[in-house]
Amino acid sequence: MTPAPASARPRQLPRPVLLPALRLPAAAGLIVFAVAVGTTQVALQVTNRQADRQLQQVGQVYLDGLVASVRPGLQAGDAAYISARFARAFGEQYGVVERALFAYAADGRLLARHGDPDLPEPAAEIVAGTTWRIDAETGIAWASRGVQEVSSPVGRLVAALDIAPVLAARERLAWTVVAVDLLLAAAFAVLTGLVLRRIGRPLRALVQELAEGAQRPPARLPEALVAGSDPRTRHVLRAYNRMADGVRERERLSAVLAEREQVAALGDLAATVAHEVRNPLGGLATAVSTLRRFGDRAEVREESLGFLERGIAALERIVTGTLDAYRPGDDRPLTRADFEDLRHLVRPAAERRGVTVAFDLDLPEGPIGLGSGGVRQVLLNLLLNACAATPPQGVVGLQARIVGGDLVCEITDQGDGLAPAEAMRLTGAAASEPGSRRLGIGVVVSLLGNLDAHASVTERPTGGTAIRLVIPLAIPGEGGGRG
Repeated sequence: MTPAPASARPRQLPRPVLLPALRLPAAAGLIVFAVAVGTTQVALQVTNRQADRQLQQVGQVYLDGLVASVRPGLQAGDAAYISARFARAFGEQYGVVERALFAYAADGRLLARHGDPDLPEPAAEIVAGTTWRIDAETGIAWASRGVQEVSSPVGRLVAALDIAPVLAARERLAWTVVAVDLLLAAAFAVLTGLVLRRIGRPLRALVQELAEGAQRPPARLPEALVAGSDPRTRHVLRAYNRMADGVRERERLSAVLAEREQVAALGDLAATVAHEVRNPLGGLATAVSTLRRFGDRAEVREESLGFLERGIAALERIVTGTLDAYRPGDDRPLTRADFEDLRHLVRPAAERRGVTVAFDLDLPEGPIGLGSGGVRQVLLNLLLNACAATPPQGVVGLQARIVGGDLVCEITDQGDGLAPAEAMRLTGAAASEPGSRRLGIGVVVSLLGNLDAHASVTERPTGGTAIRLVIPLAIPGEGGGRG
């Protein structure tokens, strides 16, 4: 048999899922409802059994009086006497209402009957000895009583008692009790659910904060919520708030220490360069002064120019040595794994800001044809800036693909946009501002120059900024790539 196409198969509807915050209150309310209804049904059953026993006792009491009245007729086997007594009993129906009366001899023969002629005779087990049976369909209770003289039986009396009004009243009472019970059980179930929901609100808030802790730093719970909970829950919530405060304080201290380490490293670098450059600069200044004063003399001019050349060479060696000290000498090739590393490097900043980072990588496996250091640093700086500019719940994106002989990367954010001056610096349309302390853009611009890359900045129609980088790949045979 050919299976039916997917479109022809009946689509399975999703199962309704109760919200986690409502599961406990709903379960508690359902339990209260079930217990209340169950206990009421048990009570009704016990009450009905007790009422049946009372009816049976009433029937036996009735037969006790009737036996005293018809005993002589049973002993003599006088059907007329028995019928007359039965007729008198029917004339005194103030309490128990009879439908029919039957009298049987000791051998089981029917001696006399009185009452409803359409009513069938009692079943054999009633005549044989069963003392009580209720027929709910006809509303009749069959009561039986044996009559004895000393130790020998003389007959049996059977009464068909009309208990239909009693059964109807019992059924009405049962339905009334069930209706009232359902209403009260539903009301108490709803009340129980509301109380549990209110009591569990602080714990639900705590669970929600813990669940969202993987996406962002933990946030303090409101003091009003903590103060309104019970003592044990309050202790747990205050412990969580202390933990959240500790995490945020550690993050703040880590950021402060990182900034101080960066400033210290820059200070060491500046002090080293200033110390090493000061001496050659002094000699160069002396040579320039000598040229101004005695530049018309050939030997002085040659000597001063030679000194200037050597001083410039010394400065070049100092700069080269400094760059070698602060930049790795061997740069490994760039691979797709470096882009995956960026995802992990950016994650802490993204979580602190509460933003999502989405990567769209269309890159081949193996070396891409560039040095990894410069590309990683450029993208890391731009991604960190994008995370800082994007508001919480926003999205920062990175697209990377090979187009022709270039690596094309696009970083998008949902911030307020890049400042015009910084956009011009990034695209190379403006020089650096003297005395600027914003090192991120400067570092990116410097690295883009080393990579021979081009950058463009555009405003997105949906809001935010898109920075597009075009980095030429290394020509085969030139090595691992630019660094």
